[in-house]
Amino acid sequence: MSWDPYDPGADPDADLTDPYADLTDPYADLTDPYAVPPDPYADPQSDPALDPDPAPDLAPDGAPATDDGVPDLPNFDPARSDPAAVLGNPGEAMDLWQQQEGQMACAISAQGMVLEYLTGERVSEEQLTEEAMSREWYDGTGTLPEHVGSLLGLHGVPVRQVEGASLEQLEGVIADGGAAIVTLDAQEIWAPGHDPDDDLLGDAPGIAGQDANHAVWVTGIDNSDPAHPTVILNDSGHPDGQGLEVPLDEFMGAWQDSGNFLVAAGTSREI
Repeated sequence: MSWDPYDPGADPDADLTDPYADLTDPYADLTDPYAVPPDPYADPQSDPALDPDPAPDLAPDGAPATDDGVPDLPNFDPARSDPAAVLGNPGEAMDLWQQQEGQMACAISAQGMVLEYLTGERVSEEQLTEEAMSREWYDGTGTLPEHVGSLLGLHGVPVRQVEGASLEQLEGVIADGGAAIVTLDAQEIWAPGHDPDDDLLGDAPGIAGQDANHAVWVTGIDNSDPAHPTVILNDSGHPDGQGLEVPLDEFMGAWQDSGNFLVAAGTSREI
């Protein structure tokens, strides 16, 4: 006679063990129901599996994974460059690099580095974030292109925004002693050897900037090897972002995805 162990009339002393049961369920859900959810403001590199946010807000959330989780990207070395062939002061700018604290704070961090470079004033990311949020320039999910540079203006730095900027205009800002912040596709600069022609979304007709998700400070251009020029970035979103060197063609492909959006700070040059 069978019986139901949940039946109030069942034998409480009965042995409920099934001797043929397999106690190991390979399909069991081992998720801890009490696990603490991930912190959305954690270090952007804490989860290398994360991909940059494809939305137009500028909010990259990690680098492409490799065997050790994060690719080893090349960095500018003044000792291996011809000073006469380097535009800007990328070596000096490297000393001001900071890795962003908030996952979605690349534009805020870029402005903070530029502010210190142009004025000597160091303002914490926390304070800049509070200033931006109080003015609705930032809501925790990224900074719209129209507000990139607003914090610099708030602190007295002249800013001009340019859509569809050229390489010559970018070079002019740097040569004039100003600072250039651009928006681009982070995946293309974080993936060494990326083919700039292999960018179906960025090249598709439609809204300019549809594949841009990141803001960086362009600190210089190195023409020491004229056949292979590189663009030097202070990139707050990557742990190797201090003086990150990106081949010019890869940079141009990534920048194109924002419609070549440029923020020129601290320069009197007409753009």
